[in-house]
Amino acid sequence: MTTMSAPAIAPGGTDAAHQHEQSEVKALLQRIGDGWIKRAKVRRDAVDLAFDPARPDFLEELLPFHAHPLYQRLAPELKSKILSAGWIIYNEKTVAIESAIVSPSCYDALDGRIPGLTDETSRQIVCETLVDEAYHLLLVANANRLTRMQRGLEDLKIPSFNLVTMMNREKSLQSEDWQKILVHLATSVVSEIFVSDYLHQLSDCTEIQPMNMATVAAHRHDELAHSKIFTLMTKTFYPALSLREQAFFASVLPKPIEWFADLELDIWSSVLEQLRVPGAATIIADCRPLNAAARERLDYTGIVGLSHEVGILSTDAGRNSFTAMGIAI
Repeated sequence: MTTMSAPAIAPGGTDAAHQHEQSEVKALLQRIGDGWIKRAKVRRDAVDLAFDPARPDFLEELLPFHAHPLYQRLAPELKSKILSAGWIIYNEKTVAIESAIVSPSCYDALDGRIPGLTDETSRQIVCETLVDEAYHLLLVANANRLTRMQRGLEDLKIPSFNLVTMMNREKSLQSEDWQKILVHLATSVVSEIFVSDYLHQLSDCTEIQPMNMATVAAHRHDELAHSKIFTLMTKTFYPALSLREQAFFASVLPKPIEWFADLELDIWSSVLEQLRVPGAATIIADCRPLNAAARERLDYTGIVGLSHEVGILSTDAGRNSFTAMGIAI
């Protein structure tokens, strides 16, 4: 088990002010934890999995190539298949976020690997979050299973997501276990703050399959709470890091913003080839330049605001890491 260094007071803080702030954060976490039984939607309310084959499964405007003339000229039946594949990819990305990113950070906290998250309130919240994530996995697995069966896409293969690949690549560059843990944790924090907006794109969309809208709405209900939880936990663990660990976390935190925004064109390349879409290579190649500006599609003010609150942007490491990526602070 990795043990990180002794805690450090957040930049600009005093012992008394720090203790008061931490007491307020822990009290709010406790209230969130105590309300979990009433709040957690996916474990309480069943989602109606009735399927309407006449409805599209996904929003066309969310396809990265929706305006491409070669896509626009495709037959309606093939477009419908692509939209169904888009829904499956959308769900599989949420699975990747829950299983490959968020859950491992929760286990790091439970195993005592993250300073500031070893108290009983934090452990309660982390355990409840893991239960939520397990229900989310079941929810989207059921939705994808039904979609694959109804649309004849049982054999469609979804490659690994760049969000996960780039996180793992960054971890591989680090020599210390504590650095790998903090890279993973930074990715979890960013993902949990972003994922509710990611889900909001479909959670109230009446144009698509009713089952799909209901699935995303149920998931988003819980993720809105998770965003708050991971924000509060950041306020708890960051001040408990040593100055060296704080500087490293600050240097890493903005990177997952870029990773999350990635258009996952490699996945789409594979899927379009599997669906035998004419001109697939040209469509994807023409969309590659869009990835350079993909970050601008995201509202990352929540990450910037949190970084100000905990003192990350009061440090050279924090300011330098955000400005190096062109993120306004």
